[in-house]
Amino acid sequence: MLALVGCAAPPTGVRAEPSTLVFTPAAGRLELRLVNHGDTTAPLTAIRFDSRTPDWSAFAIEDREYPREIAAGGAVSLRLRVDHDHFTRGGAPRSGGARLLFAAGAAPQSVELRYAQPDPTGDLLRAGVRTAVLLALAALAWLGTRRLKPPLAWPAWLPLIAAFALLPFGPGFCPDAIGRSLSAADVEQCAAGRGGVPLALVAVGEGWLVYLVALVIASLGRLTDTTPLARRLASRDLALAAAFAGPLLAFGTLDPRRLVGEQAVGLFHDAAIFPSWSLVVQPIAAAVAVAVAAAPPAGRLERLGFAAAFVACFLGGAGLPMFPLAGAVHGLALFIGAVVLAAKIAAVAWLVQRLHATACGSRARAALFFLERAAIPLALANLLVTSAYALLR
Repeated sequence: MLALVGCAAPPTGVRAEPSTLVFTPAAGRLELRLVNHGDTTAPLTAIRFDSRTPDWSAFAIEDREYPREIAAGGAVSLRLRVDHDHFTRGGAPRSGGARLLFAAGAAPQSVELRYAQPDPTGDLLRAGVRTAVLLALAALAWLGTRRLKPPLAWPAWLPLIAAFALLPFGPGFCPDAIGRSLSAADVEQCAAGRGGVPLALVAVGEGWLVYLVALVIASLGRLTDTTPLARRLASRDLALAAAFAGPLLAFGTLDPRRLVGEQAVGLFHDAAIFPSWSLVVQPIAAAVAVAVAAAPPAGRLERLGFAAAFVACFLGGAGLPMFPLAGAVHGLALFIGAVVLAAKIAAVAWLVQRLHATACGSRARAALFFLERAAIPLALANLLVTSAYALLR
């Protein structure tokens, strides 16, 4: 599998990222990066729109001065905008495109510019599929909790649904480029809904806030039951909320997709060999989360829901350390990412189950007991330290 990932040759020379810039009525101003992957400075000349394309006059470059060269290993940016009225004159709104030309050194290059109108039929179909999957998740959660004795109240399975609904299964899906090699900027554009779709059932920019609220509601719902187990589970949900808040504060984002992307950056000098997973950046929060998830009894679906949230928050989602998938064939990268994500979720769920089954009196059981008892104070102290570090850096 790793050999397949590495089969894509590393880029050379100057490369536009994204390779095709997609505008929409909601995105009229975009940035195009020209990255020099070569070892020498590349002169940049002859930047213009191809007048042979039908809609070239609808696009413009906002920069007052064009960059004249790109340093070796460096990049420059061009800010482009589109005239929306151009595509609505004379009738119904339409799509269109043009081509941006430039010369990097002696090599002429071009970048496709597309203007895409919304697709109500496709959007409705995708919304229907996502709704059907969410309803199936809700039904599975309800059936799974009904088998427990005593059965759980409805707020208890809200975190499970939220975890799988908000989980980014990959960086983005570009249906028109399955067999092509795509840069990270190309995939990010698709994930933003321009030329593709995000790989999540519910793509919400503040998705982690929804998950934390679901944990709090679950905790409050359990408090309606006065049994010791219910109080223990309520304390667990609050501790999980405090633990998961640590990485969100450390990376400064509530967006599940962005949090996964932040963890793909190298911890030391952007070296991909050691990614900045939250497991490394926030070890106390990770230990608290695993301990409180493993200590009390939980159903299989609850463990899988926790594992999905833990992988997205602490283990970089579908990312693969030392072997970044950017630049690989898009379809292959999606397949490998799905396998990696499933393997991580299965491993975390197995670890939680094994820790829960540890014998009484063992060191592992003693450590779990200590972390469970001190979970909320430890998580809150971790949040205070993280906040102080964020303010001082």
